[in-house]
Amino acid sequence: MAVGVLMQKIWLIYFKEFNIWQAYLIKNNNIMNLKISITPLKRIVGIDQLRYLFAFWVLIMHGGLLPFFEGNDGNNSINTINKIYGWSINGEAAVIGFFIISGLCIHYPNVARKKLQIIPFYVARIIRLCLPLVIYLFISKMAGYSHNEGFLRVVPIWSLYCEIIYYLLYPLFFYITKAGRLNVFLCISVLFSITLMICLKDKRETKMYFHELEGKYDFFAWQAAIMALPCWLLGVYIAERISLKDIIDKVLLLPNKLWLWRIGALFISSSIIPIYRIGLYYHFLSSTFLGLIFTSQFTTVFLFGIYAAFWIEQEVVWHNYGGVRSSSFLDKLGLATYSIYLIHTLVFWWLKKFESIIFIGYLANWIVMILCVHVFALFFYQLVELPSQIIARRVFKSLTQFPAK
Repeated sequence: MAVGVLMQKIWLIYFKEFNIWQAYLIKNNNIMNLKISITPLKRIVGIDQLRYLFAFWVLIMHGGLLPFFEGNDGNNSINTINKIYGWSINGEAAVIGFFIISGLCIHYPNVARKKLQIIPFYVARIIRLCLPLVIYLFISKMAGYSHNEGFLRVVPIWSLYCEIIYYLLYPLFFYITKAGRLNVFLCISVLFSITLMICLKDKRETKMYFHELEGKYDFFAWQAAIMALPCWLLGVYIAERISLKDIIDKVLLLPNKLWLWRIGALFISSSIIPIYRIGLYYHFLSSTFLGLIFTSQFTTVFLFGIYAAFWIEQEVVWHNYGGVRSSSFLDKLGLATYSIYLIHTLVFWWLKKFESIIFIGYLANWIVMILCVHVFALFFYQLVELPSQIIARRVFKSLTQFPAK
């Protein structure tokens, strides 16, 4: 009963926010035709803590589950509960959250610009993304860490491929937005995403996750990139919206219900894999259109992704204009998000070597493992990621000051 009342409140807030988006689409036909009416933020407060929470969710999925039910392998009931518990941890929903934030952060500094410095943009983004990745891969190779599906799988490489594709396409997105056609292009991306999901009908029962689509004809995870593109574009759309005072005022007219939004995001992300399992068990997945809504790709992108866009916008508006303070502790950890994302599986692999030698209890071992990931990630951030960011900024600045002729 209590859960039902809670979810009713969450969806009521969700639809109120949807009505704000819809009203502006109808009234203005295209939100990009409006002029920026608020001073741009130097830094978007609240984003770093969201980044960290998404990274932590991925970490949990890849082997960091809290050991609630460990040590009860012979109990069938406990094993069933443990399976459901494992299914509720959906790291790919967290990656979709990353994509939305990426689109927002990439586009927000360019909202007021009429022209994009394409070469400096490309060079800076590739340095920021690839330099830490290359160094991490070198460390993994030297440590002897490998993956049975290929060396590059020592990192969740599919999502990085998607980011590279989005970076390469961003100049197109930028000029489409400046032409006032982002809404149209967003709808086209939804059509392409759903069409591809339908075309991959034969893979539904064996390919539950985005990364499992990788294969002979899915070089650089282009299929996952097309499927998740609407979410990245929603981040671009949010960047445009939070530059308009009228929209910010409309959002702030609603009560601050950030915790309900957060609980709703947790509930939806935790429901995606169980929904897929229901479709698999009852053979719904074999149906072209009915089965589509049970696939984890569809629910991750169009159920969680759309909800997450509304939620992330609420977080941004309330933290930057509504007086809500972010956690300074989570913000600091959020700076090292990419480092956590890169090295966590390496740390897990390294610690497993000592698992049979040093066992101080399931919970104690879990705490040590999580602490080690954070310690190594913070070292990697200071020694590799932060210098990469500094180099990228300096290169961007030098290229914009002295553009190629």
